[in-house]
Amino acid sequence: MIDKIMELYKERTKKDCYKIEIEDGVTPEVMDDKLGGIPYLPVGEEYPLDKKGNPMVLAIQVNLENIDLEDFPKKGILEIYIDKDLDWPCDYKVKYFKEITDYRKDIELVESYMYEKPLKIKLVKDIDHMSPNDYKFPEVMGSIIKEVTGNELNTYFDIWDYIEEQTEEEDPFDAFNEYNVNNFPGNVSGYPDFTQTDPRPIKGSEDKTECLVKIDSNLRHGVMIGDSGILFAFISKEDLKAGNLETAIVDWACC
Repeated sequence: MIDKIMELYKERTKKDCYKIEIEDGVTPEVMDDKLGGIPYLPVGEEYPLDKKGNPMVLAIQVNLENIDLEDFPKKGILEIYIDKDLDWPCDYKVKYFKEITDYRKDIELVESYMYEKPLKIKLVKDIDHMSPNDYKFPEVMGSIIKEVTGNELNTYFDIWDYIEEQTEEEDPFDAFNEYNVNNFPGNVSGYPDFTQTDPRPIKGSEDKTECLVKIDSNLRHGVMIGDSGILFAFISKEDLKAGNLETAIVDWACC
């Protein structure tokens, strides 16, 4: 029965996304998709400052012409900035420039321990699946288990125990890997993942159902978010469809 359960879970949570792949040995140009580096800023646009008046770090830049997703705008540049010391709660700004125009050439690189160096990224279309850390996981997986087995399991821990028993895995996360449930460490419009708990219910942000961006720590490429943490940006489906990308909220957490 676990085979059927996992296949239904994959089918019902599958989501088109773009996984983030880092291009080794390539220094990004101003207009490139990237982590860190010098951003595209139109002439006349002020550089984002944190609450202390210091220049912020470009966490990610994405040219939306390079992706094709149903609810996303088809053009423009999305940028997420955070304070260079990565304080918590996160001090951030989200910028979305709908039209690409002449840009400032006087911007200097803002360095942060988050990135050893600016990284050019390639966005590769794929299918992502919901992480068991998502606050919606008990509802989704619970309904599938009830459909297949008739058992009503309503809590995260009951569901986790059931998966552990059925798969005989010491760590149920291994079962998700065994069944090829994807959850890419870096993505655009996939699912989030968390080192601790999903913050949306705690912050009253359950309406922010869409993961605009997820950036995971990557030691090989010198990406360190806190202590091996994850940075994520959430937005409501309505604002995403309307192109109101600057309404996204950004947060991060580490171990």
